[in-house]
Amino acid sequence: MKCVLYKIAMFCFRRHALLIFFHLLCLLCLNEANAQTEMQFSGCADVPKITCPGSAGHTGNIEAMAAYRKQWVGFDGSPSTTVLAIDGEVKFLRNFHGVGAMVIHDKIGAFTTTYLDANYSYHLELSKGFLGLGLRLGAINAAFNTSDLSTTVDGMDDDYHQESDELLQSGEDGGTVFDVGFGAFYETKLSYVSFSLLHLTAPTIETKSYAKLKNKPLLTLGAARKIGEKGNVEFDPKFFFKTDFTSWQLEFGADAVFRKKICIGLGYRLQDAVFLQFAVDMSNGVTFGYSYDISIGNFGGHSGGSHEIMIGYKFNLDIEKRTKRYKSVRIL
Repeated sequence: MKCVLYKIAMFCFRRHALLIFFHLLCLLCLNEANAQTEMQFSGCADVPKITCPGSAGHTGNIEAMAAYRKQWVGFDGSPSTTVLAIDGEVKFLRNFHGVGAMVIHDKIGAFTTTYLDANYSYHLELSKGFLGLGLRLGAINAAFNTSDLSTTVDGMDDDYHQESDELLQSGEDGGTVFDVGFGAFYETKLSYVSFSLLHLTAPTIETKSYAKLKNKPLLTLGAARKIGEKGNVEFDPKFFFKTDFTSWQLEFGADAVFRKKICIGLGYRLQDAVFLQFAVDMSNGVTFGYSYDISIGNFGGHSGGSHEIMIGYKFNLDIEKRTKRYKSVRIL
C-alpha cells in the first residue's frame, strides 16, 4: 500500500509540477490582484498548520502555538485575528498519524468569524522525504454585532440608519455551518511544498435576518527551500499563494537563519505590503516570532502598518517515533 501511495505522490510532484506552475503564471498574468481573502497572516509560509491539515504532527513533537495579528493600525474597525493551535504525532495500527485542533477568531468592524477545526494527517515516510495527507473538519460561526454600529456620523443624524431599525435593535445576527477541507504536505531535509483546498463545499451561513454568507473554496500553495549555507548562516527563500477563485494573493520572501536559532526575514505581498520578520528558537522549547507589515497599497501612508506576534512551545513525549525526521526549514 505504501509503495503504491509513494508512486502516486512522486508522479504528482514530478510530472505535474510544471503544469501547476504554468497555471499559477496564467493566474498572475491574466487577473488583477484584489483585497485579502479571509484572514491575513504573514506567517502562513512559516507555519503551514494554519492553512494545511496535511502538516499536522509532521515534526513528531507536540506543538502548541498562539498568534495575534492587528492589521492596519490606526483605522477604526481594522481587522484583528487570533489563532490558537496544537498538534502532534501518534502511532496507531502500525502507522503514524498527525492530529490537531485549531481555533481562529477573526474580527473586522462589526463582523466576527470563528473557525473551530480538527485536523488529521496520514503520514508516509518516503525515500527522500515525508508526505502528510490531511483532512480538516470543523465549523464556521459568523456573527454581525449591531451594537458596534452608530446611527450618527460626526454628530449628525445618518439618513441611512435609524435607531428604530429592527436589525440594529436585534443585537447580534449570524449562524454556524459545517466545514471541510483537505491538504497535502511534502517535506525533505532541504525543502517543503504544501497544498490545501479549504471550505470545499462552499458552506453558506443563513442568518436570522435571512442574509446568506457564503464561504468560497480557498486554494493555497506554499513552499520553501534552503539554497545555501555559509558558516553558521543559511538562506531560505519561500512563497505563499492563495485564491478563492475570485481574487488571489501572492507573497514571497527569504529568511536568513543564524546558528539555527535566530531568523530574520524579508517579504513582499503583491500590491499590498512589505513585511519584516524576526524569530528566535529558544533552548527550552519556546519559539517567539514577530512580523511587521509596511502597507504599500491603498493604505500606504495612512496606517501604522500591521503587527503580528507568534509564540510557540514544543516538547517530546516518551512514545515510539518515526525512524527518520526532517528538520523544518522554517523557524517561526
